[in-house]
Amino acid sequence: MGQEYTSTGNGRLLEHLISALSESLSSMTGQTFTVTPGSSGAEDLNEPIVWQQTFSAGPEPGVWLAVGRDLWEAAGSMVLAAVGIDSASEEDCRSTWFEIAGQTMGGLAMRVTGDVQQEVSSARGEDIGAMPEVSTTFLTASSGEVSWQLGVAWSAVLAALYEPRAAPAAGTSDVAFSKTFDLLLDVALPVSISFGKTVLPIREVLKLNTGSIVELNRLVTEPVDVIVNDCVIARGEVVVVEGNYGVRVTHLASREDRLRTGMDGSVKTAGAGR
Repeated sequence: MGQEYTSTGNGRLLEHLISALSESLSSMTGQTFTVTPGSSGAEDLNEPIVWQQTFSAGPEPGVWLAVGRDLWEAAGSMVLAAVGIDSASEEDCRSTWFEIAGQTMGGLAMRVTGDVQQEVSSARGEDIGAMPEVSTTFLTASSGEVSWQLGVAWSAVLAALYEPRAAPAAGTSDVAFSKTFDLLLDVALPVSISFGKTVLPIREVLKLNTGSIVELNRLVTEPVDVIVNDCVIARGEVVVVEGNYGVRVTHLASREDRLRTGMDGSVKTAGAGR
């Protein structure tokens, strides 16, 4: 059964899912997609793919996205056609839809992180074949005059992130930290993007000239690193924005990862200075 969500957490999650899915479909297919609330049911989804996504907020699944063959096949074909592949197999379309679903979940995590001011990242996603017994909201995805039906659902884990938290007691360290932190908000930090790295012997470096190709240790499908002050703070995918390269953040690095990369950078800097 479909359900109308009105509470703050559920309402925001539905809004973010619609926005993230619209953005992923539009950016990957090169077509304009809009996603709006619909009224269909699960019986209208023919040969569905059900994408189940977990997040860093908890070990249990957080979101389910169900689409029929008409949508995943059409969207997959559009994406592949945009990169010059005019004849796509069924498996190609399925795999491409998985990429769309993964990007959607990364966009959702980024939006939730901004809302709750707590790091939320997409973890593991997989196709589970059939929608579990959860309350589902049905949507309509449209491009031009063509439209498709799909369903979304989420567990209480994500909605619980929007529940009010108790304010810190007066005189605690949080108050002092907040005042100090406010002074740092306008400090400019260098941000760089790492596509990969490699190690070459000096003899190979001396052979480099115009037209030489240096192979990096990262596949073209892997996310790139977003680096601030020599620390990897996030990873994402390369996009083009008004003729300029950009990075869409799909995963925020954990605190442990940030500390580790920062320490590695400090060690290298110290070693270079000796």
